[in-house]
Amino acid sequence: MFGSQILEVVVGLILVYLLLSIASSGIKEFISGITDMRSKTLEEAIRKMLQDPGNGLAEQLFNHPLISGTAEPGKKPSYISARNFSLALFDLLAPPQGATPRTVADLQSGISNLPDTRIRKMMLGFLESAQGNVELARTRIEGWFNDTMDRVSGWYKRRAQIIIFVVSVVLCASLNGDTFMLVRELWNDQTLRSTVMSSAQARVQQGPQSSANNLRRIQEEIRDASAPPIGWQGGDDVRGLPSRGWNWLSKIAGILVSAVAITMGAPFWFDLLNKVINLRMTGTPPPETTK
Repeated sequence: MFGSQILEVVVGLILVYLLLSIASSGIKEFISGITDMRSKTLEEAIRKMLQDPGNGLAEQLFNHPLISGTAEPGKKPSYISARNFSLALFDLLAPPQGATPRTVADLQSGISNLPDTRIRKMMLGFLESAQGNVELARTRIEGWFNDTMDRVSGWYKRRAQIIIFVVSVVLCASLNGDTFMLVRELWNDQTLRSTVMSSAQARVQQGPQSSANNLRRIQEEIRDASAPPIGWQGGDDVRGLPSRGWNWLSKIAGILVSAVAITMGAPFWFDLLNKVINLRMTGTPPPETTK
């Protein structure tokens, strides 16, 4: 009985973390969409690659049909393939001349006109390592681009994590998502634990859902998370505003714990919920056989 009660409390916590993680991820995607965070991060990376903070080579690259054609009119693309990057860059360095094939000499001439010394040396190094083979030089450029994009993915993830944490703090504060309060309520309320267990089993059967893809879906996840485990209530209820200094510290700490947990992501909490649910089911004794 005691072990089952602990598992039910754990399941309740994980379920709330999962639902709030889905909502936070959806809000983050919404913010990223309206601020064009992906495209701005990509633009920043390419400008750094080409050592072009102004409107020189990088801006010409974004205006190239191979690049501009992948984005909506008037916007920068949020993704560029390595092949399109290398082809567009070669067209800018050594514009095609009819049916005459592009040579390494043409590329060297174009590179020599670049204003930045560092990018000139790097490009010439790629050509020298290709030993006169234009296709091999293009492959070198694509490798450089792919390596840079790997680092850009790290930049984007770190920025996204910061946004998710801020969103999680705001969400938990507005919904009273206090981990310590949740534990107390789940521990002392058998009916609440039973309700949460039913919801958790239904969620596992639905399958993994990593994020909410629209505002309506976000609202549904927030509603599911706040009914019944969390939420603010008036008076001296356990869900009311703290009346003493120590209670305020506990409330703030509980909200921060929840916010940190939410940043782990919905896939993590869904996998953990699935495992704990299976553990509880296998630990339940079988019903007596009717003779």
